Amino acid sequence: MTALFIAWRHLFSKKKHSIVNIISIISAVGVLSGTAALIIVLSVFNGMENLVVNSFNSFNPDLKITLKEGKSFAMDSFPLEKLRKIDGVKAVEEVVSDLVLIEYQNKQHLIELKGVSKTYAQNSGFDTLIIDGDFALQQNGCEAGVMGEIAAGMLQVNLNGADLYKVYYPKRLRKNLGDPMKSFNTNYLTPSGVFSSFTDYDSKFLICSINFSRTLMSYEDEATSVEIYVKNAKKTNHIQEEVQNIVGDKFLVQNRFQQEEMLFKTMHTEKLMIFVILAFILLIAIFNIIGTLAMIIIEKQEDTQVLNYLGADKSLIRRIFMMEGMIISFVGGLVGMILGFVVCMIQQAFHVIPLGDGTSNYIVDYYPVKIEGIDFLIVFATIFIISLIISAIPIQQINHKKTNQL
Repeated sequence: MTALFIAWRHLFSKKKHSIVNIISIISAVGVLSGTAALIIVLSVFNGMENLVVNSFNSFNPDLKITLKEGKSFAMDSFPLEKLRKIDGVKAVEEVVSDLVLIEYQNKQHLIELKGVSKTYAQNSGFDTLIIDGDFALQQNGCEAGVMGEIAAGMLQVNLNGADLYKVYYPKRLRKNLGDPMKSFNTNYLTPSGVFSSFTDYDSKFLICSINFSRTLMSYEDEATSVEIYVKNAKKTNHIQEEVQNIVGDKFLVQNRFQQEEMLFKTMHTEKLMIFVILAFILLIAIFNIIGTLAMIIIEKQEDTQVLNYLGADKSLIRRIFMMEGMIISFVGGLVGMILGFVVCMIQQAFHVIPLGDGTSNYIVDYYPVKIEGIDFLIVFATIFIISLIISAIPIQQINHKKTNQL
């Protein structure tokens, strides 16, 4: 505490040369700017990640069960009822899905046909993604389908028109090499609605009834996956372990993050790279402390000799000047974190900084921000470690040169 008290008095006492105060202020401002930038950028990345997670959460199930090897599995031997009885499970849905070719008004598009039950929209909340038409798997007694908005835009789908989706799927059981068109099962779907999840799924999926998918793909009671929806998201990991124990090693059970593993790994890597770059800039800003401390040591030579005469040893004097460097960093860092927090709160409340030029079709028209306490702890630890190392450099050099004086 003695070293901290003397360092504080040294730092804020009147200097003989005003340039020392100016350099100290510049050092603190440099740390302030770097710290504020780190807090703001990390919070924006958190906001972006949260936005992407929410978008995919609207489409992906809480848990998805698929075969590790193979495409489909028979439901008569699958422990469906055991899964439904797990505490915390809201619903279990059978899904039959595969890539198909669709034709609409002489336009063709490869798309994932996803066959689901009538209760799918209610259990998954998928009906909230509908932006045009209705989530209807049957319409006027005919099979109907709901398509993503990007795919619907490419095909120029008219929900009020008389045109149907013509769906092609390769025959699994028997093929006719003499006539390629006879090697496909074909059927028709009525366009009933358009959904938007603000993900690339909007160009990849067409939702229909599971009976339509099974008929088209020549399945009987098979499914390509089983989707599970839970009552409480916080219990997902526990339920995932229980589901894995029930279905066995033959199946793969994935939560929402694992279903989009590559995407989230990429986002975390980008965040780490940005942090490293900004931390390097902060390191350069803190390097100014070397020059500041060197000038303060020269400025306070007389005070150092007085402390030496009063019984202060080399270790105490070193700690005093090191504390001065740490105080400069911490003052700049603390003010920088406060400034970054204030900027993030303003953006969060008033959406001051727009995303794009205002004409782009983004999910939101402003930079999303999410403040997390762990980011402040990481930034504080970064400042502490860098400041400790940097502050020690001029102290050691001065000690080597001024050993007799200290």
